[in-house]
Amino acid sequence: MFSLKFARSRKALKSLPIGIQLSVLVAIIFVIVLVIVYTNYLKAAQVVEKKNSEYHMEMIAQINQTIASNTDAIKRILLSIAYNPKIVQPYLNEKDPVKKYTQYTQLMSYMADMRNMKDGILDIALIGGDGTTFILNGDVNILTPFIDEIPKNQFFNFTGVQKLQIHNINRDVLIVGSPINPTIDFDDNKRYGVILIVLDAKTILGSPPSMVNMGGSKLYALDRNGKVFYTNDEEVKTGTPYSQISSADSDSSFYIQRGEIPDIGGELVFKLPKSELLRGLEDIRKQSLLILLASLLVLSIPFLLVINNILRPLKKLMRFMNDFKLGHLRNLNNRISLQGYAEITSMASDFNRMLDEIDTLTRQLLDSNTKLYRAELVKKQSELAFLQSQINPHFLYNTFESIKGLAVEEGSDKIFHMVKALAFVFRYSIKGTDFVTLQEELTLVKSHVHIQQIRFGNRFRVTYCIPDDLLSHKVPKMILQPLVENAIFHGIEQRTGNGLLEITVEQLEGNLVLSISDNGIGIDEEQLRALKSKLSVIQDMTDDQRTNIGLVNVNNRIKLNYGEAFGITITSKYDTGTMAVINLPLRRDNDV
Repeated sequence: MFSLKFARSRKALKSLPIGIQLSVLVAIIFVIVLVIVYTNYLKAAQVVEKKNSEYHMEMIAQINQTIASNTDAIKRILLSIAYNPKIVQPYLNEKDPVKKYTQYTQLMSYMADMRNMKDGILDIALIGGDGTTFILNGDVNILTPFIDEIPKNQFFNFTGVQKLQIHNINRDVLIVGSPINPTIDFDDNKRYGVILIVLDAKTILGSPPSMVNMGGSKLYALDRNGKVFYTNDEEVKTGTPYSQISSADSDSSFYIQRGEIPDIGGELVFKLPKSELLRGLEDIRKQSLLILLASLLVLSIPFLLVINNILRPLKKLMRFMNDFKLGHLRNLNNRISLQGYAEITSMASDFNRMLDEIDTLTRQLLDSNTKLYRAELVKKQSELAFLQSQINPHFLYNTFESIKGLAVEEGSDKIFHMVKALAFVFRYSIKGTDFVTLQEELTLVKSHVHIQQIRFGNRFRVTYCIPDDLLSHKVPKMILQPLVENAIFHGIEQRTGNGLLEITVEQLEGNLVLSISDNGIGIDEEQLRALKSKLSVIQDMTDDQRTNIGLVNVNNRIKLNYGEAFGITITSKYDTGTMAVINLPLRRDNDV
């Protein structure tokens, strides 16, 4: 199975261009060297991580020694006070108020001396089982809730870090307590009370080694509840749960080393950014990569020279062949000249002979196509001349009927204006050019509308919405007049009441859009479908069916001049009105 896959891969590689094959070979060598460099980096990183772990374990052991020393001192002070037979226990057992007051003075002096024996002791309190209380400085009621945390069968116990007000200042403290039992009768399980010592939270740790602050290393000392009572991280406050810190930082970017603090039931956590630990290795890795890239760059020069010598003739031949693939037939007269090894020279000679044969066949084909094209062009020109010569006789007939009626009824004034407009229409229709400006076409439409308004006795009104900057665009002659005539005779004339004809021109998506809408009787759905079908393609004007000749004529002329994408579209709703839209490409007056 493996041999089959290898054979297929080898075959696929052999089918690739020679340049790609050589490039793949260079890429494989580069990847192998890169893997070696990266493997060495990973091995060095493992060694550094191991040394770092050993170093932090030594630091944890050293810090635990300091903590044990400090807790031993606190224990000695705690037990000395709790089992003092001359001052403390008599004070707790004394019932006489006068004697108790005398003992209180001695107790105050004694407690002050005991506090001064260890830096960091903020306060000392006694709380008796019978309600007797004593505190050196603060409010004993603040410490009362911690009595229940002192086990009866344990000489001492550290609470978690607390925030208490000491000397009117909120401070982070640890409270260590011990039960006070009789010193004479050990079997009666009698408990005189408890003693509580309030410590500055940092006292228990002493002064951590200066190496803790090197290289971005962060130390977190946690109490039994997982809260920080000491840290060199300036962004973390004492009393913060370590779970919040670990969730805020991405632990994957740190090396973390943990160790217990057995004396207080807490934990030490070292966090060192990987970027700091591996900074030296990163520099070595970057330097190795730079050397590798520089070597690759230097070796690429002779490699490119060899590749270029092999591939340059082939690429020249491929470019020459691609010109034919892209349809650049003018290159049939050109021939290729390749210099190099014998194989490529022979290939060039054979290719040039093939071009000679193609050139001969192409010339024969062009001659045949030219003859066919000329015949087709003559046919199209004849059809276009025929289409342009077709004029709807309804307009002339109805106009002359109007002139006869007005001559009898109204006199010469209206006849003068009507004949003047009619003369312009005739003059415009025999104008030799096939294309006119939009402004000229609109002048014809206004003359035509003027005649119709005289004929219909101003039964309809016309609105024009044409931006001035579009008036210079070129349009085919006589494309608006047939659509306006249709709107009047087949729409507005059939309507009872006043009619409205709206002529709008606008530029949309790079095209010139002319709209003629009326509020006439509209077109029923069946006739509208038949009309849209006629307008979708060029119609043969020699058919016997001559309905909608004006629309079809204009639509044919537009499609013959501009292509099938342009022409007329009709929308209509029966008894509401009709809109005819002409879509043309933009052509200005100075366009050729």
